[in-house]
Amino acid sequence: MLAVFGQGSRIYLFAFKEPVLAAANARPVCGRHVVAADLRGDWAGALRARGFRAEVPTHWVDEGVLGYLRREDAIRVVRTLTDLSVPGSHFGLAEFDTAQYSERYTGLRRLVRAGADGPREPSGLGPDTERWLAENGWRTAFRAWDDLVAPLDRPAALGSRDLGLILAVRE
Repeated sequence: MLAVFGQGSRIYLFAFKEPVLAAANARPVCGRHVVAADLRGDWAGALRARGFRAEVPTHWVDEGVLGYLRREDAIRVVRTLTDLSVPGSHFGLAEFDTAQYSERYTGLRRLVRAGADGPREPSGLGPDTERWLAENGWRTAFRAWDDLVAPLDRPAALGSRDLGLILAVRE
């Protein structure tokens, strides 16, 4: 697991996630190594230092982090991720409504932006994420959130065909 989205926030992210996993008695079914690194820096070096093997297909998961990075930082992260991905690697990322001024995301915005409010620079990969991935060697498929949760018989439908997951495979 590699996740960091802002200055100083990695401490809070892991301080939250690790106790939740422990309380749930969650056990990984694969190798799991927590690597705290700033995605704006040399996070690939931090991975390699912990034994990451770029010659083995990898499954990357964006847990919403890219949408909170400045556009150029998000693109740099995905370029690095692409360089570290051999054919057959997977990448899953969300397409959700995170309107920058939405009250719904006030707490998260404060966490990842260290309390900053007001206008912000363009973030994430932008509105053409699937096209950008395809141009950089990924085959993509989109799955709407409502289709993903329908088999779970839970009241989680969003009523939008534009919100969901992009599932990409490195070619």
